[in-house]
Amino acid sequence: MKLRSCVFAPVVVLAAWLGWAAASTAATTATLPDPARAGFADRLYRLDCGRSLANDESVWTPGENVGKPIEFSSTCWLIKHGGTWLIWDTGVPESALNDPKGWSTLPQLIVYHLDQSISGQLSAIGLTPDDIHYVAISHTHGDHIGNVALFPKATVLIQRVEYAWIRSPDGPNANVNQLKALARKLMGSPKHLQLLDGNTDVFGDGSVTLFPTPGHTPGSQSLLVHLKQSGFIILSGDVAHSAANLRNDVVPSLNTDKAASVTSMENVKVMMDRYHAQLFINHDKAQTDTLKILPAFYD
Repeated sequence: MKLRSCVFAPVVVLAAWLGWAAASTAATTATLPDPARAGFADRLYRLDCGRSLANDESVWTPGENVGKPIEFSSTCWLIKHGGTWLIWDTGVPESALNDPKGWSTLPQLIVYHLDQSISGQLSAIGLTPDDIHYVAISHTHGDHIGNVALFPKATVLIQRVEYAWIRSPDGPNANVNQLKALARKLMGSPKHLQLLDGNTDVFGDGSVTLFPTPGHTPGSQSLLVHLKQSGFIILSGDVAHSAANLRNDVVPSLNTDKAASVTSMENVKVMMDRYHAQLFINHDKAQTDTLKILPAFYD
């Protein structure tokens, strides 16, 4: 199924995200949904996709909490829309399952642990990886794309800018170069791949919309889902690593573009206001621990 997507010039990105008219090079455009007319997804499930221990919080809060250890959550989300299933991010590789040494993208900074497999969690609601139709990727860091290969039948949805970035020449930041090399390995060459150019209405009814939030990486995206009982929910990707970072526009040192990061955080705040939306922050363990987890769901 061909999704509806659009390309916006940088000067009109905010207008596009607010649902205003904007120039597009695509045959059909997909602005963000009208809050009063958006359709509904049926269910939203949280999966435990890992946890991580970092030895210096100041990497994510520059100038503060130097040398202080911190634990982050890693979350995947499963969306049911009629008879179609979409998974948002795929977490830490299942090769790390119950490995006491953990797994790492940057061993000098952070180590990841995985206590439950995605496959096992899906089986709790009668699904297998082959039942998943779409894998939507927030960005290409290893703790978000670790299990893309588990879903060979699914169409992978990723921003074109992001896919091109991990294949671009290395820059001066050795850590970023290392993350890109790992991303190329984990992403591989998906059999079913759809490169997105901006806002994308996945099901054509405004119930699930992918929208760019660049800064953490050049092609990062977030997801807006609409549910009958829960209303609008934004799944952050890594637009912010904590509620405090979002509130204060704090940009981690590993982000590729500080100015774009701040703009994306501000735009997410605008969207939260416009849609009266909850924001689920992927790595904010304090928040994650309060959220429902599969087999419970939001509807």
